[in-house]
Amino acid sequence: MTRTFLHSFEPATASPIASATVDLEVSDIEDAGIREVLQTPGAAYGAWSILDALLAPTGVGTPFIFKEPLGQAREVKVALSGLFGRFVARAYLERYFKLSIFAHLGSRTIDLDRRRRVKVARLSRGDLPDWIACAADLSSLTVAEAKGCHDVGGPAKALDRAWTQAGRIEITAQGRKVTVKRIAIATRWGMAAAGPTEAHLSVRDPIDEGEPIDPQEKDALFIGLLRLHIANLIKPLGHAELAGVLRRITHQPFARRLQEDLGRARPLLDAAPVREVEKATAIGGLIGGIVTRAGPITDAAPADQEALARLNLRPVFVGIERDLIRAAIDAEPQAVRIRLTQTVHPDEFARPDRAGGWIVPLGQERRIRGGT
Repeated sequence: MTRTFLHSFEPATASPIASATVDLEVSDIEDAGIREVLQTPGAAYGAWSILDALLAPTGVGTPFIFKEPLGQAREVKVALSGLFGRFVARAYLERYFKLSIFAHLGSRTIDLDRRRRVKVARLSRGDLPDWIACAADLSSLTVAEAKGCHDVGGPAKALDRAWTQAGRIEITAQGRKVTVKRIAIATRWGMAAAGPTEAHLSVRDPIDEGEPIDPQEKDALFIGLLRLHIANLIKPLGHAELAGVLRRITHQPFARRLQEDLGRARPLLDAAPVREVEKATAIGGLIGGIVTRAGPITDAAPADQEALARLNLRPVFVGIERDLIRAAIDAEPQAVRIRLTQTVHPDEFARPDRAGGWIVPLGQERRIRGGT
């Protein structure tokens, strides 16, 4: 179901759309929410699954308006507003900026390829931005921060806070600053009762020019992003050991230990259970697990999958193509580009994310089969 936000963009000449409103599918926001809660430590797993039920039942193409405020206590409002703000912002970035690979930032320096000295460096104190991201063809390097707010006067203050946060890091290769796009996104929620009545999505987006870097360092940067994206996604889905090796490969400074880690990663991938989607011939072998409102379920028989659907736990299979994981392990940027820029053909159930990932609702029509 399509819902709309009032849309403002700085600078206006760079806006990806000409309209004063922006459209987003609620299902796309929920899919972004699934990926976000899996890849963000500590996020509430079931939050993505209640979004549609919270919106005012005004139909397709109407504004994105909640029925009621997001809780009564301030801390609840802040927590839900921040989480839903990330869902909306990620769906917006995926649709309008074609970003598909997202690495989440913590509180410390993050190595993207430690051997090549490609890293994310902190510039000032305070919370770091939500993501560094890129497109499927390993381009459009982006630093992004999302905020959600209830400010009656609009999203301007939240956008300023987001912009400050987006400027707290830089990405460097061999000590040279890399060119990035910095994006701040603020979503001001609209409420059908007891709150602001209009939903706004405001964006600030200038380019931050850096220095030229070596092509091999550039490839290493994007492969590092992809490895972190994959590791964060598969860890809560029952593949913690493989995820840990992917992270070590990215952070490993020593050549001999790197080869040892690569030697561990490949058999771990070969041993991981490969899942296939019934009645979906276009999708190959996937590494992943089932996610419900209650969190991930790493193994469930076909009959259990139908029972989860009947109980309204909204089971979905979240997986990533095994061949892409292998290309990320082997650091094959050209193979990654070719694979991720190929046209995929989703059916009415399975939904791809342009990063080798799939979300498949489960139940009577679709089930996941185990395999090797």
